[in-house]
Amino acid sequence: MQMQNTAMSDDLSGMLDILQALDDEVVVLDAGGQIIASNAAWENFCIDNGGDLNHCSIGSNYMAVCAQAEGPSSTAARIVPQGLQETLATGKSFRCEYPCDSPTEKRWFELSANRFEKGERRYLVVQHRNITRRHVESKAVEDAYINANAMTALVASTSDAVISYDLDGNIITWNPSAERLYGYRSEEILGKSLETLFPEDWPKRITYYRDEIIAGRLPDFEATRIAKDGAEREVWISCAPIRNPEGEVIAISNIHRDVTEVRNAERARDLIANEVIHRAKNMLSVVLAIQGQTARNAPSLEAFNRSFGQRLASLAKSTDLLVHNAWTSVSLEAVVAGHLEPFTTLEAESRVTITGPRVNLQPEAVQTIGMAIHELATNAAKYGVLSQERGQITITWQVVPEAEQLHFDWRETGMEIAAQPAKTGFGHTVLTAHASAVLEAEAAYQMGAEGILWAIQIPPAHFTLH
Repeated sequence: MQMQNTAMSDDLSGMLDILQALDDEVVVLDAGGQIIASNAAWENFCIDNGGDLNHCSIGSNYMAVCAQAEGPSSTAARIVPQGLQETLATGKSFRCEYPCDSPTEKRWFELSANRFEKGERRYLVVQHRNITRRHVESKAVEDAYINANAMTALVASTSDAVISYDLDGNIITWNPSAERLYGYRSEEILGKSLETLFPEDWPKRITYYRDEIIAGRLPDFEATRIAKDGAEREVWISCAPIRNPEGEVIAISNIHRDVTEVRNAERARDLIANEVIHRAKNMLSVVLAIQGQTARNAPSLEAFNRSFGQRLASLAKSTDLLVHNAWTSVSLEAVVAGHLEPFTTLEAESRVTITGPRVNLQPEAVQTIGMAIHELATNAAKYGVLSQERGQITITWQVVPEAEQLHFDWRETGMEIAAQPAKTGFGHTVLTAHASAVLEAEAAYQMGAEGILWAIQIPPAHFTLH
């Protein structure tokens, strides 16, 4: 214990032993801010802080040192003299917290000052308490709170569905994007098995995914899931285990990204690429069919060359129309006529009937219907009405108001039907699966003794009345 050797020591004699017993750093100041006594903890604090003992020992002016402080804690230090002066004047306790790093560690301290009087003299007892641990823990709690709020905001605002489920597969969290993707409100789906979203014939159960994710073998995968309205969603799922503070896995998190449109676009692109290849392979047989039809009806070589050249030009135009579809809206009649033109002679035209109201097709429908008609016309030129001298092609369409659909039919009748193929090929896919998927329509292709029928029912999003 140090104490200034003045008459003031008599005033402090009753409390010096008590100050020495305290773990906190304590100094006693006179009314001018001069240090007149300090305990051992204070002296050790000055040494650990790497400071000049002349600035914090008996006889130095504590208030002046604080007022002249520089460095990270200088702002807090400069308010200390004002607070101490107010405590001297009013007796009201002063308290503040401030950083005071040592050369080896970051530290925070709480400073408190209280006035006591001895006769006409006033003194201040200034106490420093190391609150580094409390500050660090408080900061950790604050950071955790901020991070939790940030994560909550991120989960709530992300466009991806964020879902978590317990180890039994029951859903425990469900963000707004999950509701938008699958149509279930949180109160409808929480507590239910994640398998609620699985297709009925899905081969893997939730326990498989749980075990693979916990083992670290399944960070992500693609799957089909079913929305509340029965619609299929193709989703890319990122997943990870959720652990408690002891490291035990208590749940599984999933992020579902809807890739349905992307996959549909990829399939459409692949189908168009296959169609180009398919057409390239069939082009020679189509040209030969056109050549044969033209030759049968041409009165002279000159007439044959003229008609054959025109049909080849029309075929090129038709192919360009399909591949480079640059229309915004095209009449259904123009699509039908444009794709039939390369295949029909004057004689064949009399056996083709086209009837229907004035309807405009949107781009996807132009492309899809054009591909189908080209396929039907190609088959007719190879094996059907257009390859024979008999038979009739009837193409009709009508808008059904009550169903809000465009019904389109291609019928070939009155010709000889060859044996049906043992298996269906790419052309059958164009007429059925592709048309149904792209236009969300009902399409059917039938070949029988009565003839050939291709029918499709197109929803209103793909056409308008002229």
